[in-house]
Amino acid sequence: MYVCRVLLCFVLLWFAAASLPSQTATSDSSNAVTTIRTKLQVVLVDVVVTNNKGEPVPSLHKEDFEIFEDNKPQTIATFAEHRGVPLTQIKLPPMPPGVYTNYPLTEKADSVNVLLLDALNTQTGDQAYVRTQMIRYLATISPGARVAVFTLASRLRMLQGITTDSAQLLAVLNNKKGVAGVHQSPLLPATAENEADQHTIDFLTTENGGHPPAQNGAQAAVDSVNALKQFMADAAAFQTESRVRVTLQALQQLARYLSDVPGRKNVIWFSSAFPVGIVPDPDLPDPSSVVSQFQQEIRKTTNLLATSQVAIYPIAAEGLNPDAVYQASGAEIGEKRPSMANIDQIKQMRRGERDRDSDHTVMEDIAKDTGGQAFYNTNGLGDALTRVIDNGTRYYSLSYTPTDRNMDGRFRRIRLNLQGAKDKLAYRRGYYAENPGTELAVVQQQGNDPLLPLVGRNLPDLSQIVYKVKALPLNPQPAADAPRVGSETELKGPVTRFGVDFAVAVQDLRLDPTPDGGRHGNIEVMLVAYDGEGKPVNFVVTKGELILKPAVYNSLLTVGLQMHKEIDLPKEADYLRTGIYDLDSDAAGTLGFPLRPASTSAAVSK
Repeated sequence: MYVCRVLLCFVLLWFAAASLPSQTATSDSSNAVTTIRTKLQVVLVDVVVTNNKGEPVPSLHKEDFEIFEDNKPQTIATFAEHRGVPLTQIKLPPMPPGVYTNYPLTEKADSVNVLLLDALNTQTGDQAYVRTQMIRYLATISPGARVAVFTLASRLRMLQGITTDSAQLLAVLNNKKGVAGVHQSPLLPATAENEADQHTIDFLTTENGGHPPAQNGAQAAVDSVNALKQFMADAAAFQTESRVRVTLQALQQLARYLSDVPGRKNVIWFSSAFPVGIVPDPDLPDPSSVVSQFQQEIRKTTNLLATSQVAIYPIAAEGLNPDAVYQASGAEIGEKRPSMANIDQIKQMRRGERDRDSDHTVMEDIAKDTGGQAFYNTNGLGDALTRVIDNGTRYYSLSYTPTDRNMDGRFRRIRLNLQGAKDKLAYRRGYYAENPGTELAVVQQQGNDPLLPLVGRNLPDLSQIVYKVKALPLNPQPAADAPRVGSETELKGPVTRFGVDFAVAVQDLRLDPTPDGGRHGNIEVMLVAYDGEGKPVNFVVTKGELILKPAVYNSLLTVGLQMHKEIDLPKEADYLRTGIYDLDSDAAGTLGFPLRPASTSAAVSK
């Protein structure tokens, strides 16, 4: 794949501005249902082996491992030991004005580390603690460590792409007023709010500070308490479901971004409330039955993390903070007689212990199911980071072709044994045996657009589909009374029409053979323009079926699939996000870039 892409980069230094409708015939396929085909599956498993001291175990061989799928032995096809090979950066030739590419610049490396600072699922006090610990750690990080920084609040944002420059990482985290600062989650009630709600229920349950309600009002009091409990439970369920949905989308976007980065990706996830059910439970008959409403998203997230070689290392953001009952925001002091206060404290301690145990269980499940390790009950976040980065760069990769070739969509459980040793193995515990088309048929039926969440202003560029794009104002511009191009047909004021030309690596698209020896497939193309505040001001989206004759397909292997799109942009538009999505393989490529200021003569008024 990399050989093809390097060749493509040198060939596609310039490409024609016109589309090739006669060569790449398309038809509207928005209502089509994807055909499901059985394909040969190759399963890749990364495994970290540590001894009883938590240190990586080196110099193991293929013969030392046994691998099973659903308790059936499998034959290991490939085996490799990784010891932290230095990265290899690729330098592209200079681009002409207005030409950009999402070609990945890192070709060789064993691993990369991603710091995910989660404000969506973390209390503000814990966020400040994590941020302080990160700054302290990055000031002493080992030279050459490859690190990226993301945040999660209402959505995923990239603060710093993959870099070995610790000064860049520190500059990002030291910006207290930016998205790296502390933010209250709208979907995670503060500890004080939860305590206040519980005190309200306790008070209503024992009216007048502990005296039972009058007999004639007993049933009314019970009904009131039950109604309040149900209301609070419904509100909490809605907030939790919303957090699960946003978290799953963020993990999918992160996995796509990391999919074209070679090697193992260690996502170090700092949070104080890990949503239940974001990964399947391999110990259940139906691994994703606990949260059935998110079953499809869980399957999608699981497969993206697996195919992108992502291991998650959850780290509890609260460190060794004391129980909430002993904090200043805890139960009221002096408002109840001692016996009642003691009862309240015991209840609160039990609730806190139950919640922490639940979070820690979820952390262990996430780590176990993705091949990472969970860290909690520790104030040594720097030590935890050191262990993650050290162990995550030294691992083994194994692959096998399942003996069960039927891609039936079931969850397949993976088990690894190390013969004659008691060392600890960390690896992903399974995958869904399905073709991308299975999931895409459901997505199409539901009417969701899988590309739209990937073209946000602050999201990283994705390279599952590599392409080049040229975006410049048209010359000449259309007449002043010409119909607007884009979703915002009523744009006010002067606009500039841009021509956007693509050259796409057909090697990255799923193009199935046709009876005449050609190829056909289905893709979506999207343009989204943003203003300086990150607000979308116009967008264009098209879906179509590609029909390529044999001679045309062969020529496109060297020059790329060329497409031409246009979009009208108001004067406040300063950034354009582009995206290409393969509707048959679930692969995506995205690329964002600043727009060159249009000349005054290029603008037209309505």
